[in-house]
Amino acid sequence: MINPYPVTGASDIAGTSIMSKALRAMQTYATPSTTDALVQQLRRMLVAGLEVDVQVVRNPRGGGEAAALSMALNAEPALLFAGSGLTANSALAAIGELRPLALVAQVPQVLVSFRNGDVPGVAELLQQAHHRPLQIGTAGERSAGQSLVGQLRQYRLQGLSPVAYNGGNGALRGVLARQVSLALVPLPAALPYASNRKLHIQTLAAASRHALLPTVPTFAEAGFPGATASGWHGVFVSPLLPVATITRWQSVLAAALRREDARQSWAALGYIAEFGDAATLNTVLSEQMREQAPRSRDAAIAGRQCPDSSGGFTALNILSNVRS
Repeated sequence: MINPYPVTGASDIAGTSIMSKALRAMQTYATPSTTDALVQQLRRMLVAGLEVDVQVVRNPRGGGEAAALSMALNAEPALLFAGSGLTANSALAAIGELRPLALVAQVPQVLVSFRNGDVPGVAELLQQAHHRPLQIGTAGERSAGQSLVGQLRQYRLQGLSPVAYNGGNGALRGVLARQVSLALVPLPAALPYASNRKLHIQTLAAASRHALLPTVPTFAEAGFPGATASGWHGVFVSPLLPVATITRWQSVLAAALRREDARQSWAALGYIAEFGDAATLNTVLSEQMREQAPRSRDAAIAGRQCPDSSGGFTALNILSNVRS
């Protein structure tokens, strides 16, 4: 598994060499991110279904671009696990050269506010944007939360001003530091704060409530029908692999992700297990690539950049011979 970003922190650490070395040493002992946990679960599924060994290796070069370019030119038995909202245009373009294998998860978005006494409802909070600017943190310029801000503006909330952080954790720390009033972040990032006395998960941008947050309403229930957004995770392979091998891998993932225990383990991390075929993943990737072009041009207008945390891709490198 090639993971092109550290467990925590920015993928490329800026500063003096001594500071960078110290930060990387700290990352060695950090708690693994939910993305890492998700990949480990996928790894176990592949090991059980294919009866082969799977190894995880970190390689932060290019945020996934280097791994994708290498895979596109080689017929090695490897899979690239990619996520939305975490990639540069160059990395997405490189992944576009690969063959989509399967969509494996949705990443629900939640609205988080600072807890200060009695917490007002989401409608009351957002109504402030009718009269004055209301800064709302997102997990990045290309995040699902950023596009959700555009949807909410259709409810005459023109004062909503997105502030793009580098990751959901950065946006949540922005709320804690009172840099922004609210944050729209992936549920996995917000889950550790679900019982926090300082932050409050207001609402969920999904069609239905999440199993882990049965008391948290959806945007539709809060009076904003149609306001939905989610990120995605998918798996890609080299286009040079034999079709029989690709078909077998897809069958293994499909069978594993449809099991109830897989759905429950995904939900425990804040994700939604969802198997989608190659055509579905290709559509999802194509839509994001179309969306990212105008967002890149408008980055300076859309909001401030607040680099803080990380994101990227992970590749599952199957080391043993795979019998197709």
